[in-house]
Parts: sequence; structure tokens; C-alpha cells
Amino acid sequence: MIKVAFCSEDSEHIDAHFAKGSQIVIYEFGPSSYQMVDTKYFDPSIPIDEEDDKVNLRINAVKDCSILYCTQIGGPAAARLIQQKIHPLKTEPGTKIEEAAQKLQNLLIKNPPRWLQKKL
Repeated sequence: MIKVAFCSEDSEHIDAHFAKGSQIVIYEFGPSSYQMVDTKYFDPSIPIDEEDDKVNLRINAVKDCSILYCTQIGGPAAARLIQQKIHPLKTEPGTKIEEAAQKLQNLLIKNPPRWLQKKL
């Protein structure tokens, strides 16, 4: 089983920047199925000058995930995720979470990359 995070504004689409989005939806993937297990909410009123704190809050929220989907992510934040063994993936804005989850599930079933096989 692995957990995967999706940065979202509406809980249905991958449509948010990692450090600026209001939600992170978390799914759990098994050998033949997946399901949504949690949603983390963030207060968008945190001032911009506290950017580092926004990143820390979000990294802590996804610390048990293996993959994070988002529309944008800064280089330092991506590096920090990778240090935590979380693989960030940028996607087209508006991609449906369900669509991305289904594609990932198919990849897990058919032929996951070596780095992902290790996490399984």
C-alpha cells in the first residue's frame, strides 16, 4: 500500500500549487484498488512572507505519502519533498484526480517503475 497526495482547490481536480493550494486530497493505493482516505485543509490567509511555514505545513501533511501531484511547485520545496522520499509530479491544471488515480493504478498493476516498486 502506498499513499498519494493530490493538490486541489475543489477535491475533484489537480488544480493547485503545492505551497498555495487550500487542500491536499490523499488516496491510498493497494495492489488492485485505491480509495480516498483523507483531505488536509490549509488556511489561505497565511501571509506570503511566511512561505517557508506554508511548505513545512504541507510537507508534514503528506509525510506518509510516496507521490504528490500538483500543478506547480518551487524548486526548493520539490527538493525538500524528495529529501522526505516523496516524489513530486507536476500535471496539467484541471486534471481530474480520479483520472490521475486510475492511470496510476494501471501503472501499478502493469509495470511500475523501479523506484515505485521499492515503495510497494
